[in-house]
Amino acid sequence: MKTLAVATLLPLLLAAPAPAHARVGTTRVEHSCDIHLNIVDPDPHGVNVRSGPGKPPGKVIAVLAPVGEWIDVHVVGQAGEWLLIDRAEAVDDEEPEGMREVFRGGGWVHASTLGISELAVGEGTLLRAAPTDDAAILKTIRDYDDEPMHKRVLGCHGTWLEVDADGVRGFTKTFCTNERTTCS
Repeated sequence: MKTLAVATLLPLLLAAPAPAHARVGTTRVEHSCDIHLNIVDPDPHGVNVRSGPGKPPGKVIAVLAPVGEWIDVHVVGQAGEWLLIDRAEAVDDEEPEGMREVFRGGGWVHASTLGISELAVGEGTLLRAAPTDDAAILKTIRDYDDEPMHKRVLGCHGTWLEVDADGVRGFTKTFCTNERTTCS
C-alpha cells in the first residue's frame, strides 16, 4: 500500500516545487531536489531502491544492478540520509541514445550509495555554508590540484548538492557526474 501511495503522490511532488516538509505517502520529505547523481556503491549485486526511508527502511521495490558504464539517478527529494529518486538510467554505448532506462517510479536510496565524479568544474566550484548564492564560502575548488580526495554526498536542497569534501561540509550547484570527461 505504501508503494502505491508513493507512486500516486510522486507526480504531485514533481509537478510543482514542493514546500518544505511535503509528504510522499506517509514519508515527510524534508527538501525537494532536482539533481542527477551516480550510483557509486561497489556492491556487485546493486543498490536497493526502497518503498520508504528510515530504520528499518521500506521494502525493496527494485535493485539497480551495475550495467553499462555507470548508472545516473534523478533525485527529487530528501528525508534524512535517504534520497527520493524518480528514475535511473544506465549510460551504455550499446544503446542508440547512449542511455537506457533501468528504473522509473518513486523509490528511496541511501545517500551513501550515490556520488559524483568531481567538484573541480569549469571556472571553479564554491562550497557554501547554505544552499543560497549569498551564503558564506567555505572552500573554493579552482582546478584539479584543489580536487578533494574524499567526497561524500550528504543530501540535496533544490538544485544544490550537500557534500562533505575532505571534511568541509557545504553546498554547491557546480559538480560533475560524467565519468568519462572532466566537465570543464
